[in-house]
Amino acid sequence: MSLFKKQLNKLKDSDYLRKRIVVDNQNLAQVKVKNKLVTSFASNDYLGMSKNSNVISTLLKSASDNGAGSCSSPLITGFSKSHHYLEKEIAEYLSTEACIVVNSGYMANLCVLNIFDKEINVLQDRESHNSIIESSKLNKVRLRRYKHLDNSELEKYLDSKNKNIIFSEAVFSMSGDITNLRLHDKLRNKYKSLLFLDDAHGFGVAKCDNSNAIIENSCSSQNIDPSEVDAYIGTFGKAVGTLGAFICGSKDMIDMIIQKGKPYIYSTALPQCIIDATRKSLKILASNKTMFNKLHRNIDYFNEVSTNRNINTSLSSTPIKTVTLGNPGSTIALRDKFLKHGILVQAIRYPTVPRNQDKIRITLTSNHTKKDIDKLLNTLENIHCEKFTQ
Repeated sequence: MSLFKKQLNKLKDSDYLRKRIVVDNQNLAQVKVKNKLVTSFASNDYLGMSKNSNVISTLLKSASDNGAGSCSSPLITGFSKSHHYLEKEIAEYLSTEACIVVNSGYMANLCVLNIFDKEINVLQDRESHNSIIESSKLNKVRLRRYKHLDNSELEKYLDSKNKNIIFSEAVFSMSGDITNLRLHDKLRNKYKSLLFLDDAHGFGVAKCDNSNAIIENSCSSQNIDPSEVDAYIGTFGKAVGTLGAFICGSKDMIDMIIQKGKPYIYSTALPQCIIDATRKSLKILASNKTMFNKLHRNIDYFNEVSTNRNINTSLSSTPIKTVTLGNPGSTIALRDKFLKHGILVQAIRYPTVPRNQDKIRITLTSNHTKKDIDKLLNTLENIHCEKFTQ
């Protein structure tokens, strides 16, 4: 038996073995799986910007003019005028002092703790994204984890005598749960802590009813200025439809990431064509709210129909919806039943979520129609999801 075979067999026997599926011809809400056209409710392309014709034409022209890759790290020759302009533009969109663009959200969360010494306490929700957890472990800070959304337990760990960072997702990626940022901000001020916010699933998406935000974000949705957050982290691979991520904060913090952020220093920079496409996408999102409004009409419609028909799904104001089954085998079985009915959703299991919280994750986008959502909810009813639950 090979070195890994025993471990793989154990994962398979417990229904935790991960498998990739080949997805082709991704066109708006339709994709091909095993040569069959299905409706995808598994993409994070919330506003359909990855298929925006202006974004694509910008990318193609930039690739033709500047090449397909940057071929160097940002501190060698990989930092172009476009990179510089993008960082300035994001800081302006969010009214923050400075910004740095990195290759991924995972890298951003690694970088942002790379600049601290080991004497700092990092406080995290137990359902935080793996990148936040691993960042704390790899940077060997003192990690404290509190129960999901339990701000009373969070406060017990806070002590103004020590250096503390409250590091949270704004929108939890696997559940769609929303962090109470106003309370986190109060705790930050009360205990003289730092507040770091991963807004991967809120940037460009969070509904800001009473805000003048140029680009929507979770801070503005709760009447907090992003500049009040010590580190605001967003990504381009969701609402923006491209690739990469960014960190906003004080100029000194961003300068320190340039000095000590190893994942940034030692990685090849994003290609200029990706940067130019990202700039184009952000300019569209800042000036045209058509896709944003369509997404939120879809969210409202999903929540309304689910409530009226008593369908057992989560009902947050985010595009992320879940059906929690609590058993990995049942979750896989439900996912496969959806696929047989022409719908692609994903089974989320331990360790991505806690044990006994295995769930189907559904993501809505602006490209979905009411007909698509009706098909999804009708299928959920027809295959009797309740019989899979514990």
